[in-house]
Amino acid sequence: MGPTPVSNSSQAASSGPTKFLDLPSLVRDKIYEKVLVVLHPVYLFQEPGSSVDAFAPDKPPRWLALLHTNRQISVEASAVLYRVNHFELVDITRPQIGVLRSFLDCIGSVNAASLSYLCISFPLVESIDEEPGKLRLKEDSLQCLKVLQEKCTNLSTLETVVHFRNSGFFTRKEQFLREAFTQIDGHLKTIHSLQRIIVRIDTQSGVPTSAVKDMMQQLGWLVLSGNGNS
Repeated sequence: MGPTPVSNSSQAASSGPTKFLDLPSLVRDKIYEKVLVVLHPVYLFQEPGSSVDAFAPDKPPRWLALLHTNRQISVEASAVLYRVNHFELVDITRPQIGVLRSFLDCIGSVNAASLSYLCISFPLVESIDEEPGKLRLKEDSLQCLKVLQEKCTNLSTLETVVHFRNSGFFTRKEQFLREAFTQIDGHLKTIHSLQRIIVRIDTQSGVPTSAVKDMMQQLGWLVLSGNGNS
């Protein structure tokens, strides 16, 4: 009579508990997503003289505890945190390039390259006084798009917001706006990883008009009202 077979359950019991880092990477990523992904955007803001802070209204208790375990888990969890969550710059009272640079410097180049979804104010264009008919991006908008091109190399969705502070731009003549949108689109195309451009209208001022929305949609931009409707 041969030896008694050992059941799978006995083998599992004798081998002891599985260590987290022994799990397949895909399984670990699913766990990171369960713990770190929130349903609403992660809102980024910066008080004068302070570092960038983040507000996530539905984050669980000890949300980022995984980032403070060991080096490998921290690296893996951070990649998921920045790749899957949506980040939004909420400070519209001053140039956004300062907040954007501070945020990217704070999270480091590797995590900046993991970002896939970012929300900023809609880029603005101005006339060049000494060259009638010529347009250029305003400096803050230009610098923001340059930084995204250089540092956010896996950014797939860029959401831009039309709010009460920049909605006046959309009252310009249609010919100006058509040329401005074309120039903005050209700059956006330099961010080669971009797959989707969203324009969210978060104002009740009645602008942009339907005709102006059509211009943006013709460029392939997704135009949404504040409640998420097109």
